[in-house]
Amino acid sequence: MKRVSDKIALDMSGLQWSAAGRIVVDVAELDVKHGERLVIFGPNGAGKSTLLRLVAGLVGERGGENVAYLPQRPYMFRGSGRRNLLLGLEDSESNRAEVLSKRLGVSNVIGTAASRLSGGERQRLALARTLASSRPVVVLDEPLAAIDAQDRDAVVAVVGDALSERATIVVTHDEDVAAAFADRVAVMVGGQIRQVGSPQEVFLDPQSEEVARVVGHHNVLVGTIVKSDGPLVQVACSGLMVWALGEQAAGSDVRVLFGAETVTLHTVDPSSSDVGKDSARNHWLGIVQEVIETGRLVEVVVDVGQPVAAMITVGSLDGMGITQGDSVALSVKATAARAVTAAKQ
Repeated sequence: MKRVSDKIALDMSGLQWSAAGRIVVDVAELDVKHGERLVIFGPNGAGKSTLLRLVAGLVGERGGENVAYLPQRPYMFRGSGRRNLLLGLEDSESNRAEVLSKRLGVSNVIGTAASRLSGGERQRLALARTLASSRPVVVLDEPLAAIDAQDRDAVVAVVGDALSERATIVVTHDEDVAAAFADRVAVMVGGQIRQVGSPQEVFLDPQSEEVARVVGHHNVLVGTIVKSDGPLVQVACSGLMVWALGEQAAGSDVRVLFGAETVTLHTVDPSSSDVGKDSARNHWLGIVQEVIETGRLVEVVVDVGQPVAAMITVGSLDGMGITQGDSVALSVKATAARAVTAAKQ
């Protein structure tokens, strides 16, 4: 089990950067602790990449000497893939880079000229070089952007293992990547950090309309694969059994994501344990914890052993007469949920 220390590995509080008279980054308070994986999540143009460049010392006055940095578009110098893989590494780091290139599936192309490598191959070589560094803080800018969707789970597993217990910052606008890596998520909009919390907290309960527009309303459940059935996997999530799309093997640690809008809410007879039958594979009984108006829709948070949110219209809420404390049933189609491999914890 990965341990997160209370000791701060890198303090980003007070970082600022302006360009052409416009504030690009203005971080009031943010840090990453030893052993922690912090995901900076936000839309394009939010200032995420500039924040990482400040952390890495590429702009601004910070040195970045303790930081291993993977840019969003890794640059390849002239020469072979091997030259680029080993560039700037010590002997022990070079050995790790060779091993990582094999685990990431690109050891067969390191003899190829860098100019002939595909985007995905370049990304994997750059990942191997960055992860091989012995520096105590690792910062990765959109590390899976050039990785084919069918290969992402395998790459996440390798990256998570290689990170070990180092402090890590990952920038992404992809909710699956955020769920795979994050101990905490920091939502960045307009150069500022708007909300910080666990993936479950941030995606389930955005604290403002601005954050909600960026992250949506998503359920994130942590669990372990129990078994598979064709394209589906069954996941044990703290006693809750969930069917989702996935290809991971039994025993794999995953995070299951599904939108609050994919959850169907049903009224039930409090004296009955019957959740009914329909085409959905997931059926759960629970108690309404909160009813939250979010503009034209209503978020209903239900305790089914852990909180799960459903998004419904005001008319549906009025028609069902649901209030806090009521017994309800939830259903979610397995095809609306997806299991994402968790970076090794």
